Amino acid sequence: MTVLEQQARGSFIATYIPMALLLPALVLTFIDLVTGAHAMAGPALVLVLAFVLVGWRTLKPNARIMLGMSAAAVIGSIIVGVSWAEFSVIASRTMYLPALVAVITVLRVAAERSPLVTGAGHYVVEQPPSRRFGLLAIGSQIFGVLLNVGGFLLLMNIALRTVKSTAPNERVREIQARRVTNAALRGFAPGIYWSPLGVAINLLLPIFPALSWLEFLPYGLAALVFYIAVSWTFDLFEPRAKSVKPVRSAKGRVQDLLALVMTLVVIAGAAGLAEVLFGIPLRAAILIIVPSYALAWMLVNRGSLGAGGALKHLGGESVRLIPRSTSEICVMTASGFVGLTLAALVPASVVEAIVVGSGLSGGMLASAVAVLIFALSIVGISPVITGTLFVAAIAQVGIDMPDAMFMLAALIGWSCAVIVSPMTATIAIASGVLEKPASEVGLKWNGMTALAILVIGCAFFILLY
Repeated sequence: MTVLEQQARGSFIATYIPMALLLPALVLTFIDLVTGAHAMAGPALVLVLAFVLVGWRTLKPNARIMLGMSAAAVIGSIIVGVSWAEFSVIASRTMYLPALVAVITVLRVAAERSPLVTGAGHYVVEQPPSRRFGLLAIGSQIFGVLLNVGGFLLLMNIALRTVKSTAPNERVREIQARRVTNAALRGFAPGIYWSPLGVAINLLLPIFPALSWLEFLPYGLAALVFYIAVSWTFDLFEPRAKSVKPVRSAKGRVQDLLALVMTLVVIAGAAGLAEVLFGIPLRAAILIIVPSYALAWMLVNRGSLGAGGALKHLGGESVRLIPRSTSEICVMTASGFVGLTLAALVPASVVEAIVVGSGLSGGMLASAVAVLIFALSIVGISPVITGTLFVAAIAQVGIDMPDAMFMLAALIGWSCAVIVSPMTATIAIASGVLEKPASEVGLKWNGMTALAILVIGCAFFILLY
């Protein structure tokens, strides 16, 4: 076998075999969501596991650890005697995550070819200090919702490239790099309060069958405003390079930012309308609307490729990039699975005894959950695990406050972890781009902001409930 033949065979194994495993899993997940036939979730879980194992050599250490924890969780559920029906519900809630990563990857391929993305990125970065935080936070929110952590990385690269090319000296460069990073982090994090494309919403919302995304949306948007307001207040006390004027390029345009906002509104609005008007579950609608929008977006920006070339590019790049997300898919899926399985392993009677024995009111208990999610993330336990574990465990015995408020309390702890914890992708990305320790970018730069948000949020829940 020649070198070229070996390379072709390796490319085939690395790309097409994983996709041949993942695509049927996505179809089964969609059927599960539409019909509620959770029997589809078990085979989907097996297919995703096979997808991950095919890419074993590319898995990062944390992905392998999470895979091992998932195996331990399965063994534990067998020993304890978790029923197949319970296991199918866990698999159903978990299997949406790899499907979500796949469709967002397709959207990212279309977005990266659009001049709107770079135009909006340059516009929010190239603002005077008085407006930079607000617009960078808004931009990070939009990029994060539409493109997940890939959007956060893209905006960070644009921002830091601008800082490096315009700062007159090292001191100014350090100050500006810190401020734009904090703005991007604090803008990205509260997306978990409301985004129908977010991991947190899609893990926690199914735990409350009586609560829909549209019903929770006002709570999430109110929390978003609160989070940004507190973050902006702390930004006012950050060191400033007062003598430096922003440098404008011809690349940034406000209409590009507005167009991205409209993209977000169209995707979220269409998914919400599909649920209200046609009874299609929101999560199922997302799996249809996002790739459909990506297809239309790609055709609009086809340029010299032509319609056929644009479709070929969208399909080819998606097939190439999705298997490269194997570690991300593994970590997200396994974290959600472990959290939900651990909640199922603990008998409801035990959880109820703990809740009653603690003597905590609904507000105190919800605040304790928020604090634990945040505190455990600092010592390396992912909020994906703790968030799903605590919420699922307590929800099965009930809490003396509305479901929406309990879910919001957990999300506040989770969102604070996003800007501090070294276990989150955002801090890992920011520290890597800046070449600084995760503890400095997270705890040192954002610790007080996160603590203030957490304390104010907990005080609100305690006073109200």
